[in-house]
Amino acid sequence: MTGSDEVVIVDVPAGERESLERILEESFEGWYLAHSIRTLRGIESVRAAESGGDPLGLVMVKQIEQGVGYVFYIAVARLHRRAGIARLLLNDALSRFETEGVREVFASVESDNVPSEGLFSSLGFIRTSFVEVSRKYGALRAMNMYRIMVVVPGEILLHRVIGEPS
Repeated sequence: MTGSDEVVIVDVPAGERESLERILEESFEGWYLAHSIRTLRGIESVRAAESGGDPLGLVMVKQIEQGVGYVFYIAVARLHRRAGIARLLLNDALSRFETEGVREVFASVESDNVPSEGLFSSLGFIRTSFVEVSRKYGALRAMNMYRIMVVVPGEILLHRVIGEPS
């Protein structure tokens, strides 16, 4: 990518996502790779960063209940990492969530994934826990939210209220 290449963020309809799988294959392994591909194929909203029609990265998001969103995956092609693509995708997701009336967003990262946690933290996400989510929503709703989010052992749950400065 050269300095003159424009990066645009576009919706990717369900039938046109196969080309994004290579980015997931470069970004994840094992269970995470299998789950990310399964999520890519079935989730309602996938946005991709493109330059010259070539996908550079993607974000998968979903409104898990009224006013609550979740960022499932952000992945960037190996050759385009550390160029601000993930930040563009996350900012786009937050803007779209806000437009849709979502007031809070969750994400989770592996506890040893310092770069990902740093990205989310830089945009106002803070660590939270099942206990804190249960206090706010009640244990049953919190369990259902965790089930939808697929938060697994070894991950950190992050949270951000939309509309608050990051």
